[in-house]
Amino acid sequence: MAKKATSFMKETEKGWIEVGKSRTLWTNGQMLIMDGYSSEFGGLGCGKYSYDVSANLIKPVKASEFPKVRDVIPKRRGYHKAEPATEFDMLKLLKRSYRSDLIVILKGKGVRAFLNYKYYQYLTEKFCDYTWKVKGAEEPILFYYGKTLVAVVMPVRI
Repeated sequence: MAKKATSFMKETEKGWIEVGKSRTLWTNGQMLIMDGYSSEFGGLGCGKYSYDVSANLIKPVKASEFPKVRDVIPKRRGYHKAEPATEFDMLKLLKRSYRSDLIVILKGKGVRAFLNYKYYQYLTEKFCDYTWKVKGAEEPILFYYGKTLVAVVMPVRI
């Protein structure tokens, strides 16, 4: 899993990791995973780290240098359950003409949001009993495992 996480970090050219005793938090600026497994980043001890893309290294940072990633978690008011759009019982994907990204459409109560397929695949492979919640096309998308908020993902703008 860390290989996949660091590949997301390489794409956005930034990455932050916080390893705690029971869980790991990491972000690439587009996706915040708040319930990663402690073993996801190998033998890292408890602490805060940054991912140096150019050197392909994870290095420790001071707490003051670590961004306040928990501040990006939105208030949960106004969010509605969403389901991925399907066609003939298959996931319906869009493809951007100027990039090779595939996009998943999440449909909620009168709202739709667009999600990068790579992020959708990463989260749905990792968890089985999940729920998506959306508020608007430009608002962060919430991903729940059971009743626990596990990830916040920024939508794709179309």
